[in-house]
Amino acid sequence: MQINLDNARKVKELIVQHSRAGNLALYAEAQEQGLSFSELLEQLDPTESGAPLDAFERQLLLNGIVAEGTKGIPMEQFFVGGGLILLPEYILREIHRGYKMVQDPTELVATVVADAGPTVHPIYIRTDEAKKPLAKRGPGGGSAYPRVELLFRDKEAAIIDRGRQFDFSYRVVRNQRLPEFRVFLWWIGAQMAFDEVDEIYNILLNGDGTSAGASDVFAGNAGTFAYSDLVHLAMSFNVPARMTHVLAAKSDVEKILNLTEFKDPQTWAAMEAFQKSGDFRSLLPLNARLVITPHATATKVLGLDRRFAVRESVAQPLMIEAEKVIAQKLESAVVSKESVYTVMVDGAALLSDY
Repeated sequence: MQINLDNARKVKELIVQHSRAGNLALYAEAQEQGLSFSELLEQLDPTESGAPLDAFERQLLLNGIVAEGTKGIPMEQFFVGGGLILLPEYILREIHRGYKMVQDPTELVATVVADAGPTVHPIYIRTDEAKKPLAKRGPGGGSAYPRVELLFRDKEAAIIDRGRQFDFSYRVVRNQRLPEFRVFLWWIGAQMAFDEVDEIYNILLNGDGTSAGASDVFAGNAGTFAYSDLVHLAMSFNVPARMTHVLAAKSDVEKILNLTEFKDPQTWAAMEAFQKSGDFRSLLPLNARLVITPHATATKVLGLDRRFAVRESVAQPLMIEAEKVIAQKLESAVVSKESVYTVMVDGAALLSDY
């Protein structure tokens, strides 16, 4: 498909003008509208259906910013060229890519909602009444229908500011080429993602400050985690919930992978995919995806139904301090996010503490 660059060239004039002046007004405008810089560019230069490049990528193209292959430009060219104000968004987009590259935390979340903060009043579903069988009422009346209650928690939960600061200066990265530099950005994004995986595990294990932690259903031999314990964890979920993910320390994931029942390829339909990809996440014991949680407590294995258990309330999506990037003060720039995870459905996460 041929790319129509007529609108993009008009936007380029604005980008170059703002870059030469170090003007971050477009970032301020995007923030006022609750948009990312990329989304603002889409308003100025909408992407046609099926187009190979989005509005931001078209600006990279027109400004000669090549981030792929052996022709990738050095970082210094970003700072001295007409596309300087694209750099903060470029960094943020690559961090986003790294965020989803290894273990995407959003895979573990039922829903993400915007919230002004600084605290949120979590809602949850009380499941006690909902577990009762469906009431049948005849012409003359009969039993009351089971109640599914949507309630507020007794306490509020505070929005948390999570972030990481760059530890490299412009002097260090100026001669690095973009294909090399973005690998560091991917690493930062992946680290931030695992920070959030840890947080999700923590609120499920210990409660979110407004709710109790997951119930412990372990009924096996203390100190040993057997196949029967994994089965029991999965079978302890009450419908409609089921175990979609297992969150555990690396040592516990290793134990699961070494269970005798999972060494026979015939017991695991996903074994063929594992042999092809080498990615342990393609293994689905009891149809649940394994998630290594860096700071999980050993012997405390969590089963999760990602469709119901966790809600994320976001006051500020992932952002970077654009003014410091433009001023070449990378070593003091912070990328951060303001959000809080809370439990939506009691019983949609269970613990096996062996």
